[in-house]
This record gives sequence, C-alpha cells and structure tokens, in this order.
Amino acid sequence: RFAYFNNICGPPKDKRVLDVGCGGGLLSESFAREGAIVTGIDLSPVSIEAAKKHAGESGLQIDYRSLSISELKAQNPPPFDIIVCAEVLEHVDDVAGFLSETLALLKKDGFFFFATINKTLKARVLAITIAEGIGMAPKGAHEFKKFVKPSQLIEILEKNNVEAQEIKGMSFDPLTLDFKLSNDPSVNYLGYGVKT
Repeated sequence: RFAYFNNICGPPKDKRVLDVGCGGGLLSESFAREGAIVTGIDLSPVSIEAAKKHAGESGLQIDYRSLSISELKAQNPPPFDIIVCAEVLEHVDDVAGFLSETLALLKKDGFFFFATINKTLKARVLAITIAEGIGMAPKGAHEFKKFVKPSQLIEILEKNNVEAQEIKGMSFDPLTLDFKLSNDPSVNYLGYGVKT
C-alpha cells in the first residue's frame, strides 16, 4: 500500500501526514522513513504503545496519540498535506460522519489515501467466512453491514470537497500469501482523492 501511496504523492519529505487508525504503525513508519512529519492516531492504547515502542527501536520520530478523530479535530491542529485511512472505514459505525471530521483536517490540494473492503457478496465470503474461518483475521473482526461500496465512498468524498482520482483492487495472492494491486475492487480496494 505504501508503495502505491508514495508513487501518487511523490516524496513525502517534510509533508504533514495523519495516519488515522494507525494500529501498530506500519504505514506511519513508512512515511516517517521518507522524511514525513507523521501523526498517528488510534483508539487502542495497546496499539499506540506498541507503535511507540517500535518507532523508538527504529529511531523514528512519530507523534502517536491514543484518541479519536473528533478529539484530534477539537485540538484544532494545522491542516495535513496527506491523510491516510487504511483498513479503518470497514470498522466505523458512521462512515459519513467519520469522514466529514477526518477530511476537515486535510489542506486544499492535499491527498486522501484509503484502503477498505467492498460491500459485495464475494467480500462477505472471502473477508469474513473464509478469512476468519481459517484464522487470517480474528473471529468477529468484520461486520458486513459496515463494508463500504466504492460508489458510496466517492459520494461522501465529494460532499467533503474531495475528488476521487483512482480506485484499484487489492487481490490476495495465495502463492506469496500477500496482496497485490489489481483491477478487481470486488473485495479489497484502495485509492486516493484530492481536496478541491
């Protein structure tokens, strides 16, 4: 995912990046290694502590905070050049409200990067029935009703003055046990928009 994002926005050196739902900090660290000024937020204090520990061991300066996007917005930070929302939208109860608050923190001409799960029958079978059944994802990690169709996401972005530029599929390769970019967004997809 980082290679795709980095290819779109160019070198992120000195750019202000917000990683929403940063988890253990994989994407945050990737941006920080390229010289970005990174803030990573997550609701899980355990994830934030793990991310801080790993960043320290890697010699990376990342501003990790355990708070919600609403709490961050209330602090009125300067707008960000890049906001990343990867593997988060499919866990949110109110996607429209969540994105409204998130995108309010994006500067004009800034990049919004996303990666999530499509709301299709195929996604339900692969991401829930199979992935959770074989232990690739924890039981109960996903709820089908929270999955987001690309058309729904594009509509929400437009309402927040962000124009979707591209949507690509991410397909699981059983040989390498990894995901690769594809033209099939029917299960996992990622893409980006630019704030107008």
